[in-house]
Amino acid sequence: MNDLWNYGIFSKYTYYCSCSNNSFSNFSKKKKKIVEKGNKKLENKNLSIYELIKSSIRECGKLPEDFALPQEEDNGILWADGAMDGVFLYHTAINEENIETLKNIVFQISEGKFKEAQNNLDHLDFLMVSSRTSLLNWIIQESEKINSNNLYKFTISQLKTSKNKESIKFSLAVLLLMGVENDVKAMEIIKILALSNEFTLFCLDIIARLENSNEEIFEIVKKVKGWGRVHSIAYLEVTNDEIKDWLLEEGCHNEIDPAALTCAKKINLLELLDEENISNKKFNDISYLITALLNEGPVSGISSLENKEMLIERYLKKAKYLSLTENDYRAVMMIQEYIKDDEKINNNFIKICNEILNSERTVNNIKELMKKGYSYDIAKYIKIDIEPYALEYLQSNLLKNPYIIYDISKKENIEKLVLLVEKRLPLEKMKGSPTDKINFRNEEFTVLDVAVRTLENFEGIGKSLIIYALNSPYVNVRYGAANTLEKWKNMGYIFPDEIMENIENLEKIEVDDELKEKLNKLVK
Repeated sequence: MNDLWNYGIFSKYTYYCSCSNNSFSNFSKKKKKIVEKGNKKLENKNLSIYELIKSSIRECGKLPEDFALPQEEDNGILWADGAMDGVFLYHTAINEENIETLKNIVFQISEGKFKEAQNNLDHLDFLMVSSRTSLLNWIIQESEKINSNNLYKFTISQLKTSKNKESIKFSLAVLLLMGVENDVKAMEIIKILALSNEFTLFCLDIIARLENSNEEIFEIVKKVKGWGRVHSIAYLEVTNDEIKDWLLEEGCHNEIDPAALTCAKKINLLELLDEENISNKKFNDISYLITALLNEGPVSGISSLENKEMLIERYLKKAKYLSLTENDYRAVMMIQEYIKDDEKINNNFIKICNEILNSERTVNNIKELMKKGYSYDIAKYIKIDIEPYALEYLQSNLLKNPYIIYDISKKENIEKLVLLVEKRLPLEKMKGSPTDKINFRNEEFTVLDVAVRTLENFEGIGKSLIIYALNSPYVNVRYGAANTLEKWKNMGYIFPDEIMENIENLEKIEVDDELKEKLNKLVK
């Protein structure tokens, strides 16, 4: 069955992404979601990975937002689906792994030793993403010595039955060489696997060989988020207005670093800004993309654009009369900071940014946004007194967005905050025996944690909150209290008897050794 071998070019793709996170609270929400995913347990451990994915698909054709494959900790880290491969591709120098063991496994498969090969694959510690190029090149070179029938049969079977992620990726990579795109039943399996961020990249290599590949990729990119979306955007070609509009409106809206640079290039952002009649909605989407381009991290964004100065000029020209939303104002703010750091860009743009940000319309809009819990960082940037708005917002939304507490820094407002927290939280019910668990879900404990950390520069204020935090079952909340007390002590504050008593009591039963040592130092 040598006709299964496909000697097509095995192409490498270059991917781009850029961080779009704009606030501490957004980061915390994302962190919470990732950890919740990491802790998700299989309801039925007898399911294969394929069966788990297939049984989880909703009527809309997507997986649930909190879907995650079962995983084990890697050096104490729980990786979101696809994250380990994504980090390898985007944030590390690519070094191919030694593939000698994989070569032996391929020969075992070729000889029909399927059980032995599967056992070896399941127990092999490897990343397919760092092995695939070398392995596929080797398979092509050794194709005459390999039984393609057995290799095809084994890898197709693994897609449906394996409980091992890397075994499935191994199978997908090998099938890329074997014309699997012509196998209708196999492609149905591959399209289902593609819905999981863990396998999207490997599935895309195969799907890209279909005659209607771009249509199929567009269907996938609309159904995935996270790393699956990042990879899918890299493969997607802009062949019509529907795809172009989707990339602008949805492409960069992702729970992890989006492919901002790729989106900007594919939709021709510079040309888009030349349009005479841009709606406020479209401009808001453009602003979001501009912000993502400016928020450069380990991966390039706006700095990689040849015409970045022209892009900024055209954007600001529109922003003068179209800016209305938080995204718009944040983009202008970030442009101003970017220009300050880049001496090659026309400094006249700073004047334009100032005019936009300090206009009466902008100031009034920002004040209205703060009443709804938004734009505090922008307000602070243009020197609006944010604390009255923060306190007013927290009166009705303490649990909804507690991180706004960090924006309060005046003593008189801190005292008001303490009274609010004491009034709103069921503090007595929040006491519990110390555990090593970290709180990510309980909003009331989040409020307490943020509040006690905010007190670190206000010695003696909020003593009761500190005591309740010391008696929290969650280790991060107890750490917050201990760190604040440590800061107070360094400022010369003498602990009252009630605080000393609670520190001593906690030290006796504390389960975290590092925190126990910190408590011991506090009482000396």
